[in-house]
Amino acid sequence: MSPLERLLAEAIPVRPQPATPWGHWTQQQQDEHWAALCNTVGTPGHPRPTRGENAPQTAA
Repeated sequence: MSPLERLLAEAIPVRPQPATPWGHWTQQQQDEHWAALCNTVGTPGHPRPTRGENAPQTAA
Protein backbone atom coordinates (compact mmCIF):
# COMPACT_ATOMS: atom_id res chain seq x y z
CA MET A 1 0.00 0.00 0.00
CA SER A 2 1.43 3.38 -0.98
CA PRO A 3 1.80 6.23 1.54
CA LEU A 4 -1.08 8.07 -0.16
CA GLU A 5 -3.34 5.03 0.08
CA ARG A 6 -2.47 4.62 3.79
CA LEU A 7 -3.23 8.29 4.44
CA LEU A 8 -6.57 8.08 2.62
CA ALA A 9 -7.50 4.91 4.49
CA GLU A 10 -6.82 6.67 7.82
CA ALA A 11 -8.89 9.70 6.82
CA ILE A 12 -12.01 7.63 6.13
CA PRO A 13 -14.21 7.73 9.23
CA VAL A 14 -15.22 4.40 10.67
CA ARG A 15 -18.66 4.13 12.22
CA PRO A 16 -18.56 2.61 15.72
CA GLN A 17 -20.70 -0.35 16.64
CA PRO A 18 -24.08 0.82 17.97
CA ALA A 19 -24.56 0.68 21.72
CA THR A 20 -26.70 -2.08 23.15
CA PRO A 21 -30.16 -0.67 23.87
CA TRP A 22 -31.60 -1.17 27.36
CA GLY A 23 -34.13 -3.69 26.11
CA HIS A 24 -31.38 -6.11 25.16
CA TRP A 25 -29.52 -6.05 28.47
CA THR A 26 -30.21 -8.82 30.92
CA GLN A 27 -31.59 -7.89 34.34
CA GLN A 28 -28.22 -8.74 35.85
CA GLN A 29 -26.37 -6.46 33.40
CA GLN A 30 -28.79 -3.61 34.18
CA ASP A 31 -28.34 -4.11 37.94
CA GLU A 32 -24.53 -4.22 37.63
CA HIS A 33 -24.49 -1.09 35.47
CA TRP A 34 -26.74 0.78 37.91
CA ALA A 35 -24.61 -0.28 40.89
CA ALA A 36 -21.42 0.87 39.13
CA LEU A 37 -23.07 4.19 38.23
CA CYS A 38 -24.25 4.76 41.82
CA ASN A 39 -20.79 3.97 43.18
CA THR A 40 -19.22 6.39 40.70
CA VAL A 41 -21.45 9.31 41.68
CA GLY A 42 -21.23 8.54 45.41
CA THR A 43 -24.69 7.13 46.09
CA PRO A 44 -24.09 3.40 46.60
CA GLY A 45 -27.23 1.35 47.16
CA HIS A 46 -29.58 3.94 45.65
CA PRO A 47 -32.67 2.16 44.24
CA ARG A 48 -32.87 1.86 40.49
CA PRO A 49 -35.85 3.61 38.85
CA THR A 50 -38.42 1.45 37.14
CA ARG A 51 -38.29 1.26 33.36
CA GLY A 52 -41.35 3.43 32.72
CA GLU A 53 -40.63 6.00 35.42
CA ASN A 54 -39.66 9.51 34.32
CA ALA A 55 -37.44 11.84 36.29
CA PRO A 56 -39.13 14.88 37.82
CA GLN A 57 -39.02 17.87 35.50
CA THR A 58 -37.94 21.33 36.58
CA ALA A 59 -39.23 24.58 35.12
CA ALA A 60 -36.75 26.38 32.92
